[in-house]
Amino acid sequence: MAKHVLHSSDDDFDFVLIGITCPENQYRLVSEINDSLGITLFLSDYLPFNLKDGKIFQFSLYRFLDEELRLEYFFIPNTSNYNEPNPNSADDLFAGIDIDESVKLVKELPKTDYFLILKGEDLHNVRFKILECLKGIADIVQLQGIEPNELQSKRNLIF
Repeated sequence: MAKHVLHSSDDDFDFVLIGITCPENQYRLVSEINDSLGITLFLSDYLPFNLKDGKIFQFSLYRFLDEELRLEYFFIPNTSNYNEPNPNSADDLFAGIDIDESVKLVKELPKTDYFLILKGEDLHNVRFKILECLKGIADIVQLQGIEPNELQSKRNLIF
């Protein structure tokens, strides 16, 4: 079997990563972020995350492109929201019972609920304005600027 290796460079991690701790569900928080920033994040895809034992988890990916500022926003939960059922589980002790199982996208940040990723030409100048707007959202408990290159799971953030 051929082995595939992901080659990445520092250019792949040229984005601003903001960690968000918030007890609200992703739909409510996306709505609040949209209102606060005057943008329209929309559900654009579900990112698959495969584990060694064959389980597939998915993460909702929200996106918005601000053409005027040439800035792209991505919002993604840190916890998977969907588990594809295993077709070989008929002999399983828990067959027929829904088991809530999830994984973290960035496991070294277990208390971070969501990530806001900013990509673009002038993102470092607007990030402080965006952080100030996000601080005004009452449901957000904590905001954290994260350096993607320092994360072990940084490859999970390339999409």
